[in-house]
Amino acid sequence: NIYVLPYAITDFVGTWAMPVGTPYRVGAAGNQGTCIAQGFIQIICAAAVPYYYSSLSVFSCFAVRNSFKEENYRHIEKWIHLGAIFVTLPIAIMFATRESINPGISVCYLAEYPNGCVDDPNVPCERGGDSLTSSIETIYGAAFAIITFIIPPAALLYLQGIIKSGTRDTNRSVGKKKIIETFRKRVLKDLIAQSSLYLLSFWSTQIFLYISHGYHLITGKHSYDLVIAGVYCSSFQGVVLMLVYFQLEAKKGDVAVCEGPGGEIRNYQGAKDDTNLSVRDIREAAKRTRNRFSGWKSSLSSQRKYSFHIFDGEVDESSPWAK
Repeated sequence: NIYVLPYAITDFVGTWAMPVGTPYRVGAAGNQGTCIAQGFIQIICAAAVPYYYSSLSVFSCFAVRNSFKEENYRHIEKWIHLGAIFVTLPIAIMFATRESINPGISVCYLAEYPNGCVDDPNVPCERGGDSLTSSIETIYGAAFAIITFIIPPAALLYLQGIIKSGTRDTNRSVGKKKIIETFRKRVLKDLIAQSSLYLLSFWSTQIFLYISHGYHLITGKHSYDLVIAGVYCSSFQGVVLMLVYFQLEAKKGDVAVCEGPGGEIRNYQGAKDDTNLSVRDIREAAKRTRNRFSGWKSSLSSQRKYSFHIFDGEVDESSPWAK
């Protein structure tokens, strides 16, 4: 999500971009042009960032519907990227031309100037604040809420429903079909776990901003402590996303499949130094595993984990296939 970077940069610039002399804004050192530029980027990124998180959840649904055959849904990716531009750019241009980008609490964003002139009949608005712009801002806010809070959970609930349906199919299946359904269910669970982790990581960095916005809607006042905490956490969104990504990457590895007691399908995460196992090694590992079926759960952590590479390109003289 490349939009996280300019979003964090505009947060870092903060009040510096506001016109010199802006009331009650410490550090204002810019002009109206720098303020519009900052707000323009903020409007695009503020919508594009949750848009990508939402698209990740929807993309997962397409992957499941097409049985993870990328050639059937890969073309959707380009439309997701184009949508991030074609949806947010016209909105930012419209707000800029209607003079609705003005100094806010911490950055230049959607606001009237002077601040609060919409609610005070004795103070005329110099920039923005007209009824049409306010209506468009309301629609923009509603769309933002749907993209952020409605679509991602709905997509995850849809995937959860597929898992429950797949569980019933697995219970009725036998043989090879049962194995396939078991692995499909496992992949779906991993997919939901990853999508949920990304979504929660995003919400965790925005929680204070959401609380401060709710506080403003209820009381009509701004809590500067909540705003500062919200900007601070939001700016670390890229770091949190990076940590989640590398954590998921660290869990990746080769998987070996064995049938445990009672026909239960088990998988082992392959170690990196097991890539050159021979058939003899596999046979010995299988013998040790069979001898310890009685203490399966207690001894699983102490067993050596092997990854099975059928086409490893090495000839083993003890293998019947080598003859």
